[in-house]
Amino acid sequence: MYITKFISSDDELRQVAELSRLNAAESITEEVKAEQGYVSWKYTFEDLKALHEIAPSAIIKDGDKVIGYLLVLVMESATVYTPLKDALKLFDNQYYQGKSLMDYKVYFLGQTCIDSNYRGKGLLRQLYQFHKDNFESVYDFALSSIARDNPKSMAVHAKLGFRTLFPFTDDGKEWDVVIWDFNLG
Repeated sequence: MYITKFISSDDELRQVAELSRLNAAESITEEVKAEQGYVSWKYTFEDLKALHEIAPSAIIKDGDKVIGYLLVLVMESATVYTPLKDALKLFDNQYYQGKSLMDYKVYFLGQTCIDSNYRGKGLLRQLYQFHKDNFESVYDFALSSIARDNPKSMAVHAKLGFRTLFPFTDDGKEWDVVIWDFNLG
């Protein structure tokens, strides 16, 4: 049986860092990237520990093994994670339903990953449902960015209810900022 929970130990943080490293674009083949997607941002154990002290992230475990994660970053996370601090500049002068994005109660999804041996079992949907159950009463929505050269991730997130808000380019790579509005299902 798979357990979905918030991270609660350094061992779990280390396992998330390792799962992230193993599924990073530079760690997998082009074929795997095209078929299964990949993770874009790099998170070390130290990054994850600092972020966890601000806001815990969600994981799925099979026994003692972390088999998936969905990272949470809140506004305060920008004080310890420079990529988020840089990304927040993207939201200046961006609006959603006639209101500035940053005037909403919003959090950010740093990235998500399911161990390749556990994919296709509905675990990603389970992670997102856990997020919704725990965050929908606190936040209006979640934001994330997905690389355009990661169509598998775009398709999976669209199926989960994410919608594209706007594109941007960073160091020549094209991305889409996506929103998961809890009020839209």
